[in-house]
This record gives sequence, C-alpha cells and structure tokens, in this order.
Amino acid sequence: MARAQFLILALLSVHVLLGALCLAASRGEREAPALRWWGWGLLAYAAGLAFTLGLVLSKPVANFLGNSLISLSAALTIQGVLHHTDRRLNMPVSLAGVAATVVVLAVGNFAMPSSVAVNIIAPTVTATIFFAYGTAMLLLHPQPDAVRPTRFVAMVLASAMLVWWVRIISMPPLLVEPVDRDRLDMVVSAFAIAQILVGVGAAFGLFWVEVRLAQAAMSHMAFTDPLTGLANRRAILARFDEEAARWSRTGTGLALAVLDMDRFKEVNDAHGHLVGDALLCHVGRVLGQAKRTEDVLGRLGGEEFVVLLCGHQSGGAAHAAERLREAVAAHPMIHEGSRLEVTLSGGVAELPADGTDWDKVFAAADARLYEAKHTGRNRVVGAEPG
Repeated sequence: MARAQFLILALLSVHVLLGALCLAASRGEREAPALRWWGWGLLAYAAGLAFTLGLVLSKPVANFLGNSLISLSAALTIQGVLHHTDRRLNMPVSLAGVAATVVVLAVGNFAMPSSVAVNIIAPTVTATIFFAYGTAMLLLHPQPDAVRPTRFVAMVLASAMLVWWVRIISMPPLLVEPVDRDRLDMVVSAFAIAQILVGVGAAFGLFWVEVRLAQAAMSHMAFTDPLTGLANRRAILARFDEEAARWSRTGTGLALAVLDMDRFKEVNDAHGHLVGDALLCHVGRVLGQAKRTEDVLGRLGGEEFVVLLCGHQSGGAAHAAERLREAVAAHPMIHEGSRLEVTLSGGVAELPADGTDWDKVFAAADARLYEAKHTGRNRVVGAEPG
C-alpha cells in the first residue's frame, strides 16, 4: 500500500495548498466569498484526510474525526460555489445533516467494530447531497457574466460524485479475504489521483469565474457612468459605430438626440451638488423608463444626456426626442417635500442627412441643442425646426 499512501499524502498536500491559496486570494481588494468558503472546505477535507491516516489516534477515533470533518467540508465548499448563484445553503438544515452523519459515524466506530462501509458510505452520501444541489444550482442559475466557467465548475462537481460512487462500488470485492493487496493499492491510488484532479479542476474553475467577474466589473466601470449607471461617452461612441454599421447594411433609421438640463447650475447653487447629483440620477431614470427598448441612453458628462434613436421612421426621431422631453417635464423630483421642476432642451440629428460619422452627427445635434437653448429652452429642435 506504499503507493496508495504516498498518493493520499499528495492528495492531502494538494488540498492544503489549494485551500491556503483560495483563502489568500479571497483576502484581496475584491471580496471573494466563494474562494473563502471553498478554501476552508479544502482545509477541512485535508484535516479529515490526515485524521483517517491514523498516524496518532486509535483507528476508531481517527476514522470518526476524519470522516466527520470530510462531511463538514462538503457543506463548506458548496456554500462557496453557491456564492456564484443566487442561492445559498440553509445552514441550520445543512449542519443538522452533517450532525446526523456524525451520529452515524459515532455508532459505526464506537458502538460496533469499526466499519469500513460506514466510514466510506456515510460521508459520501452527505457530500453527494450537497454536491448534487450545488451542481444543479450552478447549471440552473449560472453567473450571467461567467456562464462557461460556472458550468465548468458544475461539471467538475458532477465528476467528483461519479468518482466517489465508482469507488464505493469497486471497493467491496477488493476487501474479500484473501485481500489482493496490489489490486487494492491500485484502486486506492486511482481514487487519490482522481480526487487530486477534481480538487485542482474545481479550484481552477472558481478562479476562472473570479477572473471573468473581475473582467466584467472592469468593463462595466469602463463603459458606465458612475453617477447615473447609464452608458458613458465611450460606450455611446462604440454603440454608435455598431448602429451606423447596421444602418449602412439595412438602411434602418438612425438618429442622435442630445438633451441638456435647463438651468442646472441654478439647482447646484441653490441646493448644493448632492441635490444636483440626485437630480441627474432622477432625470436618467425618467429617460430610461420613457425611451423605447431599442434606443440607447447615455450620459456624456455634466448635465448632458444622449440618446441613440434606432429604427425610427422618417421624421420620427424628433417626435421620439420630444416625448422624452415631455416625460422629464412631467416628472419633477421631490426633495424634502418640495417639487424640483426640471426641463430639457434638445437637438436631433439624423443619418445620412447630417452625416454618417459621430463627429458630424454629434456636431449637428449639438448645434440644434444650442438653438433650442437660445429660443426659449424646454424644447427639441430637429433637422427642420418649427
């Protein structure tokens, strides 16, 4: 059994290393509760495995403590992976399940001669229940920004369950006297190797999820206005290029509306910048609710918003921008019991009449915006004003 014992030590060492790595990574600038729970689960599994080697304690005590920790490790690791879904373990129920397994292990090790079947099957059944639930939740409710790595982790968890039950099925014939030590050594060694692969695969899968989530967060920061949560200038320019390319292929209508809040400086001067920021967010929400689904809303900066009006009919862009202006005028913000009236002035430019690239189209819309400002505010000027 020398080869099997060596590989079990390797399995233990790998889980200690991966557990420590997960815990270290979870303490970085970005919170990673999935890695933290998974790390503690790996360390609990490694501790349980160390006990089952029986190097210090008597065999019944070692098996009881070791397999109890292995059962607990399943709950910890699955609580970790569930942080990449919208589900969580019910911890009182989960701990009750682990406690029931501990009772079975106590009976199997102390109330009767130490049972190999109890020490193998009891923690496996418990772990299978946890892992089956975790696998199902990962497949049914994957992270929207990390679907592929989330499903990869689910497949690794499913592989772990397969390995456990293949082990259980293959073990009884090997324990019949006279025991074939070489064959038993080979099977235990194969199980240890499979467990190493599963542990490494799952840990790498979780790190893959974390990388994808970090990339998504950076992309969100790069393309989102931090105050209003709307698309920022960079995102609008990128989307304009996409829509302009679609317009050139299909000829569907495309227009740009630039909307500016009237007398916004007076709000800041009278009520302070915090109220001004709240008003910007309020206008962003109203515009977001009033626009069509296919239109794209963003904030260019300051009090200036922009809307890509996609797929409109001839002359419809100015009417769509006018409806947005009316929606904002009809929804004042309530601040400390008072109504803060807000209006917009806007300019609309259309492709191809006003150009086909951003600079020309935006310049035309911006010029009409200033025309709206200079002719009374709270109005939208299109290609043919009046």
